This record gives sequence, C-alpha cells and structure tokens, in this order.
Amino acid sequence: MNQSLSENKLQIPDHLHPDLIADFKNIESLDHIQTILNSISNITAVVNKQKKVIVSNEHLVKTVGLQSLDEIIGHRPGEFFHCIHVTNGGTCTATDNCRFCGINQTIHESQKQNKRISGECRITTRADGRLMSYDFRVTCVPLLFNGEHYTLLNLLDISSEKRNEMLEKVFFHDLLNRLGGFDGIIKIIKSENKQPELDEFIDLLNTIGELTIEDIQTQRMLRAAENADLILNIRNYSSSEIIESVRKQISYHPSAQNKKIVVCSDCEEFIFKTDGTLLKRILLNMVKNAAEATQEGESIELISTERPETVVFSVRNAGVIPDDIRLQIFQRSFSTKGPGRGLGTYSMKLFGENYLRGKVYFTSEVREGTVFTVELPAQAT
Repeated sequence: MNQSLSENKLQIPDHLHPDLIADFKNIESLDHIQTILNSISNITAVVNKQKKVIVSNEHLVKTVGLQSLDEIIGHRPGEFFHCIHVTNGGTCTATDNCRFCGINQTIHESQKQNKRISGECRITTRADGRLMSYDFRVTCVPLLFNGEHYTLLNLLDISSEKRNEMLEKVFFHDLLNRLGGFDGIIKIIKSENKQPELDEFIDLLNTIGELTIEDIQTQRMLRAAENADLILNIRNYSSSEIIESVRKQISYHPSAQNKKIVVCSDCEEFIFKTDGTLLKRILLNMVKNAAEATQEGESIELISTERPETVVFSVRNAGVIPDDIRLQIFQRSFSTKGPGRGLGTYSMKLFGENYLRGKVYFTSEVREGTVFTVELPAQAT
C-alpha cells in the first residue's frame, strides 16, 4: 500500500473486535473495505493467520442468521456457523473433524502455499435446536497489508446444486432400472407371442421403451458434459451403421409420423473413428428438429460425406427458419416450444464441438431448405 495512505488516521468501525484492531492499524479505512465486501453477493470475509474474521460482508450475517457483524468479528467460521463439532464442546480448527473440513483445509493450504486455493466444504450446523447442512465452494486468496498476511475467504452456497445433482442421479438410476424391467417383459411377450397380428404392436412398445431410455441417457450425458465429467468411448464405425441406427430410432418418434425419413441416394460409405453414442444423439436431435418443422408427406434427408480429413453428416428438410429463431439457435434454453425446453440444439454444439472436437452448424435458405451439419475429424482421439 502507498505509504502516504498508510499514514492517514485510521477510521475504526464500531463493530471491530477490540483484540483485532492492531491487525489493521495501518489500513486507511476499514469502512472502505467493508463497502467493497458488501458489494460481493457471495459470503466474503478477511481472516488473519489464526483464521479469525477481521472484517466480513453483510451477506454472511444474513446467511448464519445473526443480527450484526459484532457476532462474527474475532470468530472462526465453525463458531459463527454453529458447526456441530464446535457446539458439542470442540474448538474450531482443533477437533479431529476439522482436519477434514473444507473451509479449514482451504484456508490452511492458501496460507501455506501463499496462493489462490479452491475446494468444497460440507458443514452441518445446529441453530435453535435444528440441524442444517450446507455445501460451499470455497475460494481463498492471500492478501498482504503492510507486511502482514491475511486471507480473503469466499464461500459460494452450492447446496441446491448438490441436492439437485443427487436427486437427479437417484431419479435417473431408479427410472432406468424400471425401464430395464419393462424391456425384459417386452422381450418375454415377444418370444411367447403366438398371434402374428400383435407383432407390430409389440415392436412399437419395444421402440417406445428404447426411445424413453435414450431420452433419459441423453439427459444424463448432457449433465455430465456440462460438468466436464463425460467420458468418451471411441471406436471404429461405418457411416451406414450410424445413419441406419438414427433412421430406425426416429421412425417411431411421434414427431416423425407421416413424414418420410430418407437416406440420400448418393451417400458415401466410409469407416471412421468417433464416439458413436454421442454422434447418434447429435443426429437424432437434428432429425427431431427437422421433423417438427416438416409437413406431413414431406421428406427429411440423412446425408453422409467423406472429405480428406473430416467426415460430414447432415440432415436436410424443406423448411426455412425465420430470422428471429435462426439468430438464437444453439443458445442454451432457447426454444420455440415454450419454457423448460431448448436443450436440443445446445446439446448438439456441446457434444459435437467440446467433446467430438468437430463443428456443428446450419444453413437455412429458400432454395436449399434447412441443413444441419456435424463435421468431425475422421480419426478422433
């Protein structure tokens, strides 16, 4: 800090804990720091070497249900959060459980390494006789004021994110298990059926089950992709294998009924390397979008082309996309179908470019109609 500023008379806020005033004796104005911290929407505080809070923002006061900053200044996180290991007679940072506390660990590592450190923390608190659980993303940044070391502590509440993630996993797992049973029953019915006229309906039930499983798995993969947890399964595929699989899966989809799904007559046949599951999901989304924009009796064309270093798959329909829609395609949550939709084109981009290392794009004009394209490296790694 500039020496001329550090020599100015310090304005001590009324709420500052008396034992800690010396920590900031050379700071121009703690009120100024307080104002900056209050402008941050996350829980933010400055702690000293003993992990005691020197100054904090008002968001922290509201989160822990206290009345004023006086109840926080001079205390460690486990104390003002009413961590159960502290309220049970322990001392924050000194219990066995503190060795595994994300806040304590992150502050410690940031102070030890003198650099920005991030981590996560699960903390169980007790207030008014009730247990509460928090999940925080913890970020600690070293601060140096006139030769004294401090740590800027930032806590982002990710409790809802963690809760939703857990519920999604349980929901998807249980639903897929039930559908697995449904699929097994359909196979038994098909093998035991003695009435040929029912074969078509049994096949339809089987396809509906497969499409439902596909939709659930797509949502799981989308979640994993956004969290950078998606693992690819790369192997050799033939272009006809991919095209035929997509054509078959879309044939029973409600949006494709009474519409012609055709394979380009001069489609090229080639072998290439990719994650076939992801590629088929991209193409299925393209075909579904095309089907929703296609009139009954009209055609949707599947096209495959081989180039020197890339392979190209396209889906064409006769419609033209209006400008107000065309200019927003690929944005997450944008949809013409109402709230809660709009992940189809977004997932094409996400899967095709972030994971398959290709390009996803489209053209839409009166003469050629609308063509969605995914262009991939011929030899994915």
